[in-house]
Amino acid sequence: MDYFKHTKKTLIVSCQAVDKEPLNNVKTITLMAKACIEGGATSLRLSQVPHIRSIKRFIKRNKLNIPVIGIIKQKYEGSEVFITPTIKEVKKLLRLKPEVIALDATLRKRPKESLEEIVKFIRTNYPKQIIMADCSCKEDVLNADRLGFDIIGTTLRGYTQETSGKNNLQNNFEFIKWCTKHVNAKVILEGGVWDPQTVADALNKTDIHAVVVGSAITRPLEIVKKYLSVINKNK
Repeated sequence: MDYFKHTKKTLIVSCQAVDKEPLNNVKTITLMAKACIEGGATSLRLSQVPHIRSIKRFIKRNKLNIPVIGIIKQKYEGSEVFITPTIKEVKKLLRLKPEVIALDATLRKRPKESLEEIVKFIRTNYPKQIIMADCSCKEDVLNADRLGFDIIGTTLRGYTQETSGKNNLQNNFEFIKWCTKHVNAKVILEGGVWDPQTVADALNKTDIHAVVVGSAITRPLEIVKKYLSVINKNK
């Protein structure tokens, strides 16, 4: 499968649940993924080994052409980096064979290996593996492109101390337009996308490769909170 041809200008759905989230259950997440696939998602972004394994088996069993972006969320003391933060998580993902492995590519302090060391490990041992950089700012993006990431995502924009409040629609569009002009990697919009029109506008009005939507589709707890925050403001 040509991942980039398959996902060009399409919707990728992030289908995840971790820790104490109500949907953090293998069967539940697999059914959620099934619903997203039937709805037309061209690719899935998935987290945690049991969930990825189950959904990959479902995809294979049903002979579906649905590539997976795999991550493992793991917190380490002394570091804010938790999306595929070390080679240990990378190795676990490699055994699951996702088409893409995504990892935190911010310049924040890492728990163990440097980002450059992780990329070198993947490129040396698995040269055909597609890797995605979850970035937050221009410095992250330029560094990830220098290291040779295949995909750059805006995933962490607004979720770091330095970019807090900058994941709204306007800033995301400005940011992704800048990204597409300054990197060789494919750029994917991810984070803070809450409505279909934003997806359509991003795909039609910018040079991004694709859009990832997660919470707005697959996290009912967050959806309810968002509705209530608006309702409470207007009381």
